[in-house]
Amino acid sequence: MSKILFADSFNLTNEAKEDIKKLGEVVSLSLHQKEKLFSESRNTDIIIAEYATINEEIIKNAEHLKGIIVYGVGVNHIDLTAASRNGVPVVNCKGGNSEAVAELAISLMLECLRKTGQSNAFVRSGKWKNADSASLPSWMNGRELKGKKLGILGAGAIGTRVGELGEAFGMQVVVSAGRKNTHPHFKWVPIEELLSDSDIVSVNLPLVPETKGLLSRERLTLMKSGSLLIITSRGGIVDENALAEMLFSGHLSGVGIDVFREEPLPVDSLLFSTPNTVLTPHIGGSTLESEKNISRIIAASCKLLIEGEKPPTTVNLEMLNYYGH
Repeated sequence: MSKILFADSFNLTNEAKEDIKKLGEVVSLSLHQKEKLFSESRNTDIIIAEYATINEEIIKNAEHLKGIIVYGVGVNHIDLTAASRNGVPVVNCKGGNSEAVAELAISLMLECLRKTGQSNAFVRSGKWKNADSASLPSWMNGRELKGKKLGILGAGAIGTRVGELGEAFGMQVVVSAGRKNTHPHFKWVPIEELLSDSDIVSVNLPLVPETKGLLSRERLTLMKSGSLLIITSRGGIVDENALAEMLFSGHLSGVGIDVFREEPLPVDSLLFSTPNTVLTPHIGGSTLESEKNISRIIAASCKLLIEGEKPPTTVNLEMLNYYGH
């Protein structure tokens, strides 16, 4: 019987859980059970991980490993080289949460510009004493998306959808970064031009060696004065301390962040005290629709891997070929 190891806790539909159970024994762990993850991986056929680190040590220990499935899209917590060298396909759920993450990016933009959360708290606290609009605090006088230039760093499935939604609001969209200096729909510009010209910058890049620390202090200073930064992909791409300084100085008018270099966000993070900062706990893909999509992809991928096939969302095909697998 095959063994499927859930390396951490994540949400799956009941239908997907039943489909996976039909394939073999299922062992479920939490993110903090690192030692047990190593021991349980010994005779495991499939490892499914959302945030758990699957390193070379675990991959070598799992002598019968047929595949690693990532719950979501990012694979920065998987040692792709070790997996490929050992002939292990690494599969993600590309497309499963694109709409969810893109809509969150837009909602963070709107929150930064219109401050609906703060306004809700204002009303609930009893501070709304006068119906005259002129009596409201000046911070409630927001801005609109229409007419703004939206710069997207990383126009893959999610970034492209952010651009489409931006266009629906009447925004001018440009893109940069990625493997190709072109895009089938949006204008591609160099990253420095995108940062200096955009009213809002949306970061939709995976965390890989090439993107780690990409938005350094030097690059952040290039951003247009009064612009917004939205980050919904992975932490570690942006220098968070430099970002906090840009917010304190007023160079940036706001930021919406769903992902952080360290999660949960440390209590001493400067981002807790920066102005016009919207923080969410990595909820980009947390919708019922996304859960259904991802569950379907994971269940189907488990079946294919156990049968010795490579699922269509295998991310390390080139590396597997390079190592002769």
